[in-house]
Amino acid sequence: MKTINVFSLLLGTVLSFAFAVSSEAQSTDLDNPTVLTASVIEGEGDGKVETFYYSFTAMKGDVKVTVDAKTDNYSVILDVSLLDEDGGQLLRIQNVATDTGKREVATQHFVRDQKVIVRVALPKDDHLKLITYKIKLDGSVKVETPVVPVEAAPVQTTAAPATVPATAEPAAAPTVPPDPAQPQTPAGTETPKKASTKSKVLEKIKKEAKKVVKDNVPD
Repeated sequence: MKTINVFSLLLGTVLSFAFAVSSEAQSTDLDNPTVLTASVIEGEGDGKVETFYYSFTAMKGDVKVTVDAKTDNYSVILDVSLLDEDGGQLLRIQNVATDTGKREVATQHFVRDQKVIVRVALPKDDHLKLITYKIKLDGSVKVETPVVPVEAAPVQTTAAPATVPATAEPAAAPTVPPDPAQPQTPAGTETPKKASTKSKVLEKIKKEAKKVVKDNVPD
């Protein structure tokens, strides 16, 4: 969810730059104008003389320029001009801005593709506290594509497969050392107890055999 919120915030920021160039991105150098990444310019002034420059590419056809301006109280003239690459004037719009707002519209035709400079001149007026303006370009207008920062994709790490231990060989039964206290019998040698029992059995068998022979053989 956090990733989605961050992406939404980033997208909103990009879109805000795509639809309007704010007054924070204004160049005062005719030879180095602010390259437009949107077809709308917005700004404001406070009664001091200021001149700002922007640039875009006009394609073959008509470019419509709409200038809206409004002051806090007094009427002043906002001067907007389209210039060629050498600074020559192509179109001039003078908007007498008031506290109720004023709109001026003009159109310039281009017979070929060319670079155009937009000059916005704010007048000096010691009584003016605030003037806001919006300049919209329509028609055969080409602006630069804004650079959209791309969030790096998280690195996918593949866990190493678990190692299955090999089946262990059954452990050999521990060798029990002989008890020194017990007498050791050599291999193949019967103990005295076993020999005695065996002799008794053989003696009994012999007696039984003699009895059977005696009973069955006549005198």
